[in-house]
Amino acid sequence: MFSDESRFSLQSDSRRTFIWRAPGTRYHQENTIERHRYGGAGWLVWGGIILGSRTDLHVQSVTMTGHIYRDVILEQHVRPRSSHWGLGWEFDSHAKTPQKTLHGRSSISRRTVPLKQTVARRFPFWYSIETRRLLKRKARVRRFALKCVNPDSVDEFRTLRSAVKYSIQKDYNTYLRFTENNLISDPKKFWSYFNNKKHNSPNSLYYNNVCYENDGDIANAFDEYFKSVFKPSTNYDIKDEFKSNCVGDLVNIDSVTYDDVVLAIRELKSSLTVGVDNIPSFIIKGCAEFFIYPLLILFNLSLRSNVFPHVWKQTRIIPVFKKGDAQDCKNYRPIAILSSMSKIFESIIHKRLFHQVKNLISSSQHGFIPKRSTATNLFCLTNRIISSFQIGSQLDVIYTDFSKAFDSIDFVILLNKLHGLGFHVNLTDWLHSCLCNRTLYVYFNNAVSREFSGTSGVLQGSNLGPLLFTLFINDLTSVFKYSECLLFADDLKLFSSMNSNLYVVLLQSDLDCLFKWCTVNKLHLNIEKCSILSYTRKSQPLNHVYKINDLVLSCSNSVTDLGIIFDTKLDFSQHINSMVSKAYRRLGILKRETREFSSEIALKVLYFAHVRSSQEYCSIIWDPNYRNRIEIIERIQNNFLRYLLHKKNVIYLQDISFFCLLDMFNIPSLYSRRDGSCVLFFYKVINGSIDCIDILSAINFAVPARYLRNQGSFPNVYSRFNYIDRFSLYKFYKTFNKISGELYIYHMSPTVFK
Repeated sequence: MFSDESRFSLQSDSRRTFIWRAPGTRYHQENTIERHRYGGAGWLVWGGIILGSRTDLHVQSVTMTGHIYRDVILEQHVRPRSSHWGLGWEFDSHAKTPQKTLHGRSSISRRTVPLKQTVARRFPFWYSIETRRLLKRKARVRRFALKCVNPDSVDEFRTLRSAVKYSIQKDYNTYLRFTENNLISDPKKFWSYFNNKKHNSPNSLYYNNVCYENDGDIANAFDEYFKSVFKPSTNYDIKDEFKSNCVGDLVNIDSVTYDDVVLAIRELKSSLTVGVDNIPSFIIKGCAEFFIYPLLILFNLSLRSNVFPHVWKQTRIIPVFKKGDAQDCKNYRPIAILSSMSKIFESIIHKRLFHQVKNLISSSQHGFIPKRSTATNLFCLTNRIISSFQIGSQLDVIYTDFSKAFDSIDFVILLNKLHGLGFHVNLTDWLHSCLCNRTLYVYFNNAVSREFSGTSGVLQGSNLGPLLFTLFINDLTSVFKYSECLLFADDLKLFSSMNSNLYVVLLQSDLDCLFKWCTVNKLHLNIEKCSILSYTRKSQPLNHVYKINDLVLSCSNSVTDLGIIFDTKLDFSQHINSMVSKAYRRLGILKRETREFSSEIALKVLYFAHVRSSQEYCSIIWDPNYRNRIEIIERIQNNFLRYLLHKKNVIYLQDISFFCLLDMFNIPSLYSRRDGSCVLFFYKVINGSIDCIDILSAINFAVPARYLRNQGSFPNVYSRFNYIDRFSLYKFYKTFNKISGELYIYHMSPTVFK
């Protein structure tokens, strides 16, 4: 490659293109970094880089191989420019914003990357070639038989019809065996087969009393519904009150490193799902070496210019059915499909950001926080209720409900709060560019709706959105002066012990502060869905009246909190009955959908994922102590094991006991698994795998006054009340003290402990 274009000329023959050097020019091998030649009937693709200086890069390519070389190998070092022969290249390290580079990449992709046009399948994909040939031949013979062209056509048609049925059944059985056998090697195909049997798109949809039947009209109806939850945007300007509260530029992200991009691409889930840029994540993971440096440059340019690329702010919305009437538009929630490159960028920012702000997040928040979960949230509440029972007091808990909280966040209020927490002004400007002017559209059955703009709310479908919401709602816990609270994302519980009428007034005062906070921060409370539950062992509880905005809150005897049904006596009988009923329904679905299955491993995996998982969710909260309830839960697994035995032996054997079936299929009982999960939960708390200071402070260690041979690590708690014996913490004390001689809880890895 020569810096002076006029000092060489191009000539070509019938086989390849060469670059000829004019007389008097000099060729230095040490100045050449890239030189590739494709022989045979192809064309020469030749490119070089002058070391230590800036030069134009010229590539002469005609074949697809030449285009691939130019676009894949050379593109990561240069940006496109227009020249006399079409698309030229030049090195550019002084780009003002990443938008120019992104548009260049998009134009290259549109010109060179082939697009596959999907066509509706005439036959199922698992039909073999022989079956398809028989079907076509059968259709041809049927036409002849109807026209009475050949008298033997009717007999031939009947023979072909039988052959087609046999061939289809054979192909289907082969497909089932292949799907079952691929459970370990390719589980995605297995789960896609099972999940596709459950989901069907509605043929019609109702929104605002109007029925829509066309896919395009349905997509636009979803567009109108999802757009209605947003609030009008306001102009961004840092308020003086937040400037005065700012403790300095403590939170800032100057640049992204090479290791950040490598780790983010490595953690990216490999899938075929594509965003607006039509680049699936598996391509980025598979071609990571070609994407790392371009993405690193783009990310750092974005941070330096405080501009988030607009092409990464385009979002595809997929409506997903929740529950209720499938034809009601309001029973769907939006799932955002973002660009894979946007996910990589936001995951890097999330990690760097969370590391700097994790100490600012309230300990009452359990949602979207590593090492915390719904189990930690519910245990903190249960522990508080048990403590209230032990002193003979009543605990009033107020459950609140925010309306579309994630979509209602005001950008200006959020950014002002972040600035008050110590965010650098460049970082808040970049977040403002990231949040504002986002375009969305609904994708439904290959139909696309009109585009609309997200004028409020945090980023959905990304890691950064939940963290921003957590920081937005973080100051809510400081509003309450007289009561305690627990948060899981936007689910708020407010509670206080009722030792006298004064505590009722104080709790009502905190409720007034909550409503004032919602008004200032432009969040709406669904007061109709807010409720009160009074936990007490007294036969006649004290009923108090609480109000929000002069509306009386409803009192109830049970509340579903994060998937667990709580009652006033903390009995959990309603939850166990509901859980068992749900498990039986799931088991029935599993049996119907696996009639043709014969693999024991596949049936076990389906049972563990769809049935047993629902029976073990937060079991440390509701684990029963009575034998009759334990047996009711075990019957579900007994039912499945006998179905599995029938699949294996083709007959039902009623004489085999339940414990023999457990040993035969090597499946532990649900009771023993709940005990194991209880011990494992508190082991993680003690060793820091679960980060919750409230739970750790509730654990008491036994400190004997003198040495005892059989002294356990934890105190033994004896009580005549069943709710004390059922409490998971005291169960952990008893269970671990029995095995404390075999385990050392403080320096044992989780794998060994299990």
